[in-house]
Amino acid sequence: MLAFYSVTMFTSTAGAQSALQQGPIAISRCQTIDQPGSYRLVDNLKVAGNCFVVTAEGVTIDLGGFGITGNGTGTAIISREAKTSSIPQARTVVRNGDISHFALATKLSGTVESLRVTSNTGGIFVGVGIVRNNIVEFNSSIGIQLADGIVTGNLLVANGTGLFVEEAGVVTGNQAAGNKIGFDVRGTGSTLIGNIADGNSQIGMRVGCPSNLTDNTTIGNTRNVVLVGKRCRNDGNVFGP
Repeated sequence: MLAFYSVTMFTSTAGAQSALQQGPIAISRCQTIDQPGSYRLVDNLKVAGNCFVVTAEGVTIDLGGFGITGNGTGTAIISREAKTSSIPQARTVVRNGDISHFALATKLSGTVESLRVTSNTGGIFVGVGIVRNNIVEFNSSIGIQLADGIVTGNLLVANGTGLFVEEAGVVTGNQAAGNKIGFDVRGTGSTLIGNIADGNSQIGMRVGCPSNLTDNTTIGNTRNVVLVGKRCRNDGNVFGP
């Protein structure tokens, strides 16, 4: 019995190690992803319409430094959107590549990080989740749109609106330059810390109050700051000419 148990354990362990060694699943074409797991793009793609349609929970897509280029229609990566009451379901992760020339770059709930999102109509849309360390530029509508979650470390250049937060978010360490509107945080109860808005043609930073604004800098915008409502906390900000 002990020998059988030992063989069974060895077989099980070896199988698990083999699965780990296999690594991410290579993908070389646009497709529906209906199984959870880790996927890695292995070539540049050109597509008309949607590219990756994610119907499973628990999917990570690493673009591997490659690019997905559209024809002005569709969404590059689209998945289900979690509601605020079901944040644990926000489990799609997209990272590490370029997305350009789509109607929308991403539409999902989860994490979007380390992308360059360029020349789409709309850029990154996340319902509930985290958007971090992306370069988002020359998108004619909104660069990053978030309902609830965290937006940090992004560079937003020459979009219609750099960042639009619908409900509430934590917005830290982002820079918005040369957009029409740099930051448009509509929902109350948000926190904005250490962001920079410079050279935006209409508004540098528009925030729904009450919210917390700390150590932000807005300089050289047509209107530097617009606070909508009352009781926003204003601590250590530089709102220049």
